[in-house]
Amino acid sequence: MLKLIALLFILPGVAWSYPNFIGYDYTSCLTCHYNPMGNGPLTDYGRAVGATVISDRILRDATTTDDQIGKSSGFLFMEPMNDWFRPSFDYRGLTLKTNYDELNEENEYIHMMADAAITLRLGPKDNKDKFIMSFTMGYAPTPRALKDNASIKKESNYRTREHYIGWRTNQKWGLYVGLMDKAFGIRVPDHNVFSRSTTGLSMNDQTHGLLVHYTIPEFEYALHAFIGNLAQEGNIRQTGGSGTFEWTATAKTRVGASALSSQSDFVKQSLYAAHIRSAFGKGSSVMIEVGQQNKKVILRDKSTTSRYIFTQNHVRLKRGLNMINTLEYLKADTEKKEDKVLRLGPGLQYFLNQGMELRLDIYNTKVFSETSVSDDSWDVTGQYHIWF
Repeated sequence: MLKLIALLFILPGVAWSYPNFIGYDYTSCLTCHYNPMGNGPLTDYGRAVGATVISDRILRDATTTDDQIGKSSGFLFMEPMNDWFRPSFDYRGLTLKTNYDELNEENEYIHMMADAAITLRLGPKDNKDKFIMSFTMGYAPTPRALKDNASIKKESNYRTREHYIGWRTNQKWGLYVGLMDKAFGIRVPDHNVFSRSTTGLSMNDQTHGLLVHYTIPEFEYALHAFIGNLAQEGNIRQTGGSGTFEWTATAKTRVGASALSSQSDFVKQSLYAAHIRSAFGKGSSVMIEVGQQNKKVILRDKSTTSRYIFTQNHVRLKRGLNMINTLEYLKADTEKKEDKVLRLGPGLQYFLNQGMELRLDIYNTKVFSETSVSDDSWDVTGQYHIWF
């Protein structure tokens, strides 16, 4: 049981979206991403920020200025050749060591993803991002639960991550139509955290729909009406809506809330969450999200309520280098009072250069039940993330 939990929750996610950058005074994801809720291709400004403010310059010549680095932060680390065509590529690999320092220790290297994206900037000359079209095609590994089960039909490892059309009617309002992630909560890149892996908001849970986005310095919100992923069978598509809201409480703190309701022929669910993102010092931050999920299996007329708490802080040690501390709590069924999972994940994250991220995480997991408490499980992951 313990090993199964580790395998389910250890694998990091694939999004290139870091809401902890509030530590650098970037409160809205729209500042750096074409997708207003984060993840996916970066804007020209986002690329420049990633190449200068976020990344170390250890591989750069000392005479090269940050201004020069920012200008050459386009595709293949060059200055863009035109103002309308923006290709990009994103790869993430993972070295996984489970049950560390035990007799049943296992080691594995996993190609987590390889995404190729094209974004077309079709707005007027003075505002090319007013109209955009974005398409991302990528590789996703076969889930561990399906690899050794010949009786289950396996889906293709290649899929559309997202494809949508966006229209910013003005600086405040935006409309987006197509395949996107659901708007809900803090969109952290770690899809293994309970706030994403247990709620239907993980790496392959995109949906077709209409997203309305509004942002001003004082607050930001998004409303998302969706009809499920049209690549899936109709009876399993989750149709419904979600909304997320953030209020700028102080110059360095945002407080938010989210809600989601959806249903297929088999499952009906509702989600609620409250969160806070706050900066301290230069580049450091803390994020907390508390949520509840109500899920009903329609054919069995059985409902389950689960709750989670996600906390994560980033401490900037130097330019490009961060210490990450993640603490999580999950109660999968609130009726089982003693059942819960606690997980602690300290780690290091290093952006050693533009488009290059290294990350090392150690996960300690403890499972409690009404009859027993598991031994501590220790797992180690090493990630290599490259994008250009």
